[in-house]
Amino acid sequence: MMVFKRKQIVVLSLVLMIIFAGYLQYSYKKSSMSVSGKDNGRLGDAVYVDSEKDASAAGLNEKKENKNIKDKNTKAAAASKQANDFFAQAKLDKEITRSKAIDDLKSISNDPNASKEAKAKAYDHRMKIVQNNDREMRIETLLRDKGFSEVVALFGDDGSVDIVVKAPSLNSADAAKIADIVTRHANVDMTKLHIKNIY
Repeated sequence: MMVFKRKQIVVLSLVLMIIFAGYLQYSYKKSSMSVSGKDNGRLGDAVYVDSEKDASAAGLNEKKENKNIKDKNTKAAAASKQANDFFAQAKLDKEITRSKAIDDLKSISNDPNASKEAKAKAYDHRMKIVQNNDREMRIETLLRDKGFSEVVALFGDDGSVDIVVKAPSLNSADAAKIADIVTRHANVDMTKLHIKNIY
């Protein structure tokens, strides 16, 4: 009698396990269909297709990133060329303007019809240009020594000084370095010092 009850319990347990296994298989099959999106799909196929899509998407993303990097590098190179062109043109313009001004002032100094006062003013102005030119060159050299690859210093007739440096940005430490050099070598008031970066 006891043996019979044990057999019933074992059989009942087996039946319950079979029903539970069937339920799990049914649930698994249903979830694999919803993942694949097809009635006859299998989970393995869906994962494989998704992996292919992921790989394709990753390849596209990598190509986009490479293109973005290339575009940024191209833009940076173009911007750097523009900056180099600016500095080259600014130095050339400064040289031409100064040479012309000195020639004009020399002609006034050498003009026999010019008054002594006009000749004295022309001489003083010429000396001021030479002095400013010397200061500009000193400042540019010292700022290049501080790590700025390109520098243009321009002294105005009103006592102002414009400094343009090639740099992606200027922080307060950079501005302080520039101001220190300019104020020491040009004896200029800070309110008349104008600093700009180009990159």
